[in-house]
Amino acid sequence: MITAHGATLTVTNDSLTITPTALAASLRGSSASREVAITDIKHTSVTPGDVWTRTRVDIDAGENSLAIWFAPGDEDGPAELTELLDEAKRGDAPATDTVAGGAGIPGFSFVGFDVETANRRWGSICQIGLVKIVDGEEVDRASWLCKPPALLSEFAEDNVAVHGITADDVADAPDVRDCIARMVEFVGDLPLVAHNAQFDASALRDACRASGVETPQMLFACTLAQARATKLDVASHRLPTLAEHFGVELAHHHDACEDAAACAGVMVGLARAAGHTGSVMSFVHDSGFTLGSIDETRVTPVLRDRSGAGRAMQADKAAHGGVAAAVAATAAPQGSNQAGPAKRSSASTRSGSKPAPWQSVATPDTVPEPNAEADPNAPLYGEHVTLTGEFEPHDKGELWAKIAEQGAQVGKNVTKKTTVLVVGEWATMTSKEKRARELNDKGQDIQIWPANKLLEVLGLSE
Repeated sequence: MITAHGATLTVTNDSLTITPTALAASLRGSSASREVAITDIKHTSVTPGDVWTRTRVDIDAGENSLAIWFAPGDEDGPAELTELLDEAKRGDAPATDTVAGGAGIPGFSFVGFDVETANRRWGSICQIGLVKIVDGEEVDRASWLCKPPALLSEFAEDNVAVHGITADDVADAPDVRDCIARMVEFVGDLPLVAHNAQFDASALRDACRASGVETPQMLFACTLAQARATKLDVASHRLPTLAEHFGVELAHHHDACEDAAACAGVMVGLARAAGHTGSVMSFVHDSGFTLGSIDETRVTPVLRDRSGAGRAMQADKAAHGGVAAAVAATAAPQGSNQAGPAKRSSASTRSGSKPAPWQSVATPDTVPEPNAEADPNAPLYGEHVTLTGEFEPHDKGELWAKIAEQGAQVGKNVTKKTTVLVVGEWATMTSKEKRARELNDKGQDIQIWPANKLLEVLGLSE
């Protein structure tokens, strides 16, 4: 796959496929790819640019002739394209036929990702699994057992019962910090795809922080969110169920590499079912979501973006500034319908107006399902939990996922089913807290927790 200005390019022995980026597709009103048969290509020529002007590759293909532009300063892209086209004419480019079970989706490239943990602390990673997908086909795998961070190294009986990994199994394994470095090299600039990705992304960040290493900047998609948005005819959206639905093998559930492979297969299956061609980012954007992101500050979940402003900004930042720019834009969404009340200006404050609460952390559109395999003795098991207010530096998506992992049902609002309301920072009593107190007065038993109690229960207290 070659990245050009506003498009990704894939060359096989049969054709050149030009797939627009999400931003380019939005501007032209279509995300459809364009194919040019290799047999139609008579000649290619390159008009070099410099650090200020774009390079142009002209492809003479009769009625299908076109010009492909590359970013200023990009010398490798045009050279790679012309070389691959020459190889295709000789029959030396990749074949159009896919490998067994392959999807063959031009531009659809990512890394399936999964972790297993030693205990309830998400940063206690003891195994990492990675599966690289390029153009819709698996090309590589990597998996490592690893020692969890020293402060999170206890192996809990419940976790061992799920994945079978013990302290003895990782006694001679590398530290998780070393495996994270290998992971960063393996992934490169590709987005991650995980099932219930908020968990795996948060686990990665927590492990980095507990190990004293810099958190890598990464974008991620979530097969759980994608599957729910697709409205599949399935009994549940658990990974084994989805794998079976798409005919993806999952022989050893809770082996990190096996789960990563199954997740990758499900993502490819979702894209194929939608008739999608192009990048993971454009697929997620076309589904109405922004990609989630990981950085040193926070994990931002996959978010519903009804206005489209967040998606357009993310696509533009990725096209012109790469992963780092896209992560920065995602971590601090502006103008999104997901945003909470904005801060008042200093002028308003000086004029005597009451300061409003600070900007709310973005909240994911999809509520995580309770973990069916959670420990019945977990503090929140079986509870119906609602959050209100701010929980800085934790976003609500992160907390929702951790609550669900303990077997609790997350609720967006206070209802007659609510059993626990967690109250974070806010300038005034929130409407949810008022409602909870009203229901308590009427005889409903709703526990009202401060934020620090929830953080302690979730293992997030400092």
